[in-house]
Amino acid sequence: MESPNYEPACLTEASSCEVALPVSATDIPTSVSVPVMSTAEKSPPTFKFWGGCILALAALAMFMSGPGQSYSVAVYIDPMLESLNLSSSFIAGWFVSDAAGQAGSLDRTIYSAAYTLATLVGGFCLPFIGRMLDKQGARVMLPLVAILLGLACYSMSLVTGLLGLCLCFTAIRSLGQGTLTLISTWMVSEWFAKRRGIATGLISVGGTLSVLLIPQMNRWVISNYDWRTGWIVCGALVVVSLVVPSLLFVRNRPEDIGLYPDGAPGPVAAMEAQEKQELKKPEPQLLLPDEESFELSEAIRSAAFWKVAMVLGVSAMLGTGLIFHQVSMLEERQISTEWAVNLIGFQAIIATLASLISGYMCDKNLIRAALVIAMFSLTASVLVLLMMPAAWFAIFYSGCLGFQGGTLRSAGTVVWPNYFGRLHQGSVRGMALSIQIYAAALGTLPLAFSKDFFGTYWYGLIFFLILPLFAGLWVATLKRPVRKLAE
Repeated sequence: MESPNYEPACLTEASSCEVALPVSATDIPTSVSVPVMSTAEKSPPTFKFWGGCILALAALAMFMSGPGQSYSVAVYIDPMLESLNLSSSFIAGWFVSDAAGQAGSLDRTIYSAAYTLATLVGGFCLPFIGRMLDKQGARVMLPLVAILLGLACYSMSLVTGLLGLCLCFTAIRSLGQGTLTLISTWMVSEWFAKRRGIATGLISVGGTLSVLLIPQMNRWVISNYDWRTGWIVCGALVVVSLVVPSLLFVRNRPEDIGLYPDGAPGPVAAMEAQEKQELKKPEPQLLLPDEESFELSEAIRSAAFWKVAMVLGVSAMLGTGLIFHQVSMLEERQISTEWAVNLIGFQAIIATLASLISGYMCDKNLIRAALVIAMFSLTASVLVLLMMPAAWFAIFYSGCLGFQGGTLRSAGTVVWPNYFGRLHQGSVRGMALSIQIYAAALGTLPLAFSKDFFGTYWYGLIFFLILPLFAGLWVATLKRPVRKLAE
């Protein structure tokens, strides 16, 4: 006997529909009202507004990291050196001869050493900041860091000697270059999954505008007022632009308000993730069904972590050194200060295009290729700077340097949540960013030492040529890590 045929009389988003039933010998109703869940109830709500809002705030945070970045500090170097006379300071007198102190011949090296020391101290804090970010989220951390960075910039305007310079450099580097950048990429990685690469590329627009506008703004304020006023303006901009918007609009994760990362499958509960992945303790975050999440202790035991960390470290070291001394190095090649600063903006434009291309590559699972391309582009930039037969070759140098920076801006961000998961991404990326900052701290010294002691940047650039070649060859062997479950 064939089964009766049940056909809904209607199927709409209403709360019920009529379902036809077979008539039996007894007189039962020919239809009953059966509750049907609406489409809106079945599917999670979209988050176009919140996703776009988070993206905009992440880009804004990236922009306002500028006061702690090398491209911003580079504009202050010469005006501050003229004002502070670091070689004759009390602390510098411990390791600088009286003759050198009176002549001020080591001012640039001392300034670079202060920058290096501050960057190293700031980098030491980042793994702890990353762990705090995983626990507290960006909604607490972003406004707090913005206020602290504003105060640090104001303190920078009060510097009169080497000790104050070291302390203030420590604050602006750890809060600006380190923490704001970490928060920005953390937000994007939490809110985007399938489109994480493109989203990371889009927030690089904030970094590009920062490179284009912050140095020019600093230069204008210093020219019309002085360098102390420049630092005050930077601090005020950070506080005004970040504190209130972050308090109003930042949400830590889409799961916190019943949403999902973009287009990804629905999340599973943290307790279920604990059971499947054998995490040590349940976490408030949620995981996607196919997502593995490495704790920091697990990540640093994998070869993949160190291959990626070396690429990012070499990029940070060379990028910081080249940008920090770019004005002086290009002046050696008869390129004016104005053009040297303008080329920083050109680098930023190329970097934005490269970050979008790299983001697309990452979404297509071509992260390793993007990292290799970045290293060989960095090698090419140093080679062009060394040879430079004519001044206009500076355009090629800037283009190659910008391309590698933009490529790593996307690939070097996406690789951490993609390879090691979201659950502990603040801790994992905090450690990686700490390594980057340590490397960046060393980047200023080889070129400064080469200039002060040999009268040319040539020897420092030769050293810079070798590192990206080695890093590029090593990262070419990169493979996705496999999490080892406890037995």
